[in-house]
Amino acid sequence: MCMIASSLLLDKIHLKFEYIFLLSLSIVLTMSRETLIKEIFSGAASVSTGESVLSLNSLQKFAATRKRHLSLQPDSSDSQQTSTSKRCESKPPVVSQIFWSRFYSLECQLNDALHAIEKPSYITHLYNPLVYASNLHCAYLEKFLDGPKRVVFVGMNPGPNGMGQTGVPFGNILTVRNEMGLSGTVMQPPSLHLKRPVDGLECIIEEPSGVRIWGLFKKLAGGSLMTFGRNCFVHNFCPLIFYDKAGKNITPSELKGDYKAIIGKLCLDALDKEQDLLEPEILVPIGAYIKGIIKRSRHVNSFKVCTLHHPSPRALNNQNWPERAEELLHKYDLVKYISNEV
Repeated sequence: MCMIASSLLLDKIHLKFEYIFLLSLSIVLTMSRETLIKEIFSGAASVSTGESVLSLNSLQKFAATRKRHLSLQPDSSDSQQTSTSKRCESKPPVVSQIFWSRFYSLECQLNDALHAIEKPSYITHLYNPLVYASNLHCAYLEKFLDGPKRVVFVGMNPGPNGMGQTGVPFGNILTVRNEMGLSGTVMQPPSLHLKRPVDGLECIIEEPSGVRIWGLFKKLAGGSLMTFGRNCFVHNFCPLIFYDKAGKNITPSELKGDYKAIIGKLCLDALDKEQDLLEPEILVPIGAYIKGIIKRSRHVNSFKVCTLHHPSPRALNNQNWPERAEELLHKYDLVKYISNEV
């Protein structure tokens, strides 16, 4: 009798779990990528960087919360999309996307910390393409960050006509659109400098640093950036673009005083957490500023560090950057990772 009762109880629990799971799944399928990521990482699920399975209680809480929320929402056709509040749109994540969304959660945590800092008076405008270009940024992560990477290239911060337009590190328009095959909506920063428009993939100015670095990676990968992405990933240390009153681009290395120190500390803490997730064997700082920053990383003794000069044509004696960078990549024995011949 006890055995029959136990069996019936187990069947009931199983059916309850199945119902909750199917209800959660049906709700997930109605959610945007932005909302799902926000709910999973900020709310009921509480997924850590080492955890990818939700408990029964988490699923039940998540389903109940979303069901109540959706019952209060107007029809989506009646609502209008706003600018900077949107993070990621398009289809919801599936199992293979869990890794990149965990990385994106770390980026969002950094965004929150940076947002809380009061900017100095000489900085009049702050752009954060992880927010207003989150649609394209998430598409980049989804396509090129499917798991840990053996080599991570780290740039300084977004360029005005690269990541500032596309949400992709060093992301010049033609590379993002034609070589990476990415598309998506780019919104506007909350405060737009008249001399620094954001046109997204409609921007007609190419970022020279992006043309150089992604062009070199494509060449060494045999013509395919997907091949490059098998072992390698490109990321920026700081997500912000800093402009003064005249519209001059102020790089993190040109910031001053306590503000510079706080920005550097927050971004380095975030980078260390991101490396916990990415587990690289080799880290490649791009430029002298990042080379100096990496020396303070708690991971500095756990991976090999190989420095590349920054690809900007504005740098002195940098006209032959592609040739010099290719020579260094061969010297560091990194080409085998770029071409996926390891």
